[in-house]
Amino acid sequence: MDLGADPLASSARTAAAPTGPPVSGMTVRALTPDDRDAVVSLHEQMSEHDAYLRFFSARPKHIDEFAEQLCQHDSTHLALGAFDGDGLVGVANYIVTDTTPGHITAEMALVVNAHDQRHGIGTLLVQQLGMAAYLNGVAHLTAEILAENTLMLAIITEQGWSDALRYEGATVHFDLDLELDAREHPDIPILGQEENSGRAIRKGRRGT
Repeated sequence: MDLGADPLASSARTAAAPTGPPVSGMTVRALTPDDRDAVVSLHEQMSEHDAYLRFFSARPKHIDEFAEQLCQHDSTHLALGAFDGDGLVGVANYIVTDTTPGHITAEMALVVNAHDQRHGIGTLLVQQLGMAAYLNGVAHLTAEILAENTLMLAIITEQGWSDALRYEGATVHFDLDLELDAREHPDIPILGQEENSGRAIRKGRRGT
């Protein structure tokens, strides 16, 4: 499951066409070590409330180390960044938590700059992360979400994944069978390596 320099360039499914007006310059790609400072800046700009929704606590004290780890992907880690022009406005990542063959499970997380929320960036990132996870052999995508994180819950619902949500008090458990989801959406084409090589995925903003 070697992801290479950009898993979206070697294996990716195209997302459904956006329903809102497109915004030029929006690019989603795998983060690289060169993006470390941008990742640090994005997280340093988070409000205490947004940090709590993302980490269930205050932001990590060693944010530099956190950003460095986020930008170094391998067979068990992947982080995608949304760039509006040259600026990083959002990050979605997954970490594999169970490597059992046929049942590989990964936990995902998302952060979007406060000024760019509710413009579809989170929707786009989660959509592309789910696609990349599936094509890299992940069978189950999970997340622990605070019930007050209505934006994240709306993003998941928009994907048609509401049945994968289980509410337990202040916490919502998300567990999606990616193989089942792929079978239920056979109309979404998969781009092979030759067809998509060397290209980042560009989409307009929509929805949440």
